[in-house]
Amino acid sequence: MTCNSMVLGLVGSPNREGRTHEIVWAALQGAADSGVNIQLVQLADHVCEACKDCQPWECRDAQKCTYVDEAFEFLSGKLRSCDGLVLGTPVYWSDTSGMVRYLMLKCARVFGASGRFSGLPALGIAVAGGSGHGLVSGLKPLYQFFQAMRMRAIEPLPATRFNWNASLKRAEELGNEVASWSDTRRPFSNLNDLFAWFDKLPYLAMGPGEEKRLLADLAVASLPPDETAGPAALLLAEADTLQAQDDRPGAIKKVNEAYDKALEAFDSR
Repeated sequence: MTCNSMVLGLVGSPNREGRTHEIVWAALQGAADSGVNIQLVQLADHVCEACKDCQPWECRDAQKCTYVDEAFEFLSGKLRSCDGLVLGTPVYWSDTSGMVRYLMLKCARVFGASGRFSGLPALGIAVAGGSGHGLVSGLKPLYQFFQAMRMRAIEPLPATRFNWNASLKRAEELGNEVASWSDTRRPFSNLNDLFAWFDKLPYLAMGPGEEKRLLADLAVASLPPDETAGPAALLLAEADTLQAQDDRPGAIKKVNEAYDKALEAFDSR
């Protein structure tokens, strides 16, 4: 990498000082430790308008939105000039925030066919507050976007209040990894390589039951290893036994019970 490289962090939350900001900033600090330049942008200050699905598809050829959208012009300019990307979103109903979704859709519409971002190193972070539900589902749209743009995405980061401190540390490490890839673009040679790359990334192939198990694991692990965590951990062990017996409904029931018990213990501390 060189000191001329720039890693861009996009905070996709309306809460400019919330957890999404904190963890994107942690990733940027990890990138800065490698000697690259960093820049943080709040999407709340630059909210794109919805794509108008113009016909004919002029924006694809012009690589510019047909309609006046100052926010998109600003953000797309930042994306075109960066050498690495960190995109963070809060999780709303197992999805990204609206401002992240609008940016991704318009970028895909304007630049998707151009290969403009091919090989750009990218990190997606989903912050599932409150219950923690959607910690993986909220990541999937980010990585669908990265794949559509042929970016070279690295390991996703699902963050909750249960694993917050560990997530901040991991964000720094992953930000450092983005920086390490930022000196030279590494485009995929073909679609086979692209799909193989994304297939190997963790979390993204999880179904709802696996996602809930991950959340329950994080909630239980956040408790002190004494009588507080014991009952919930026992329920998870029972879930594993039922899963091994191919009793998936029974296993999921135990996972939900473990999560509920861990959540109650976590909130009562």
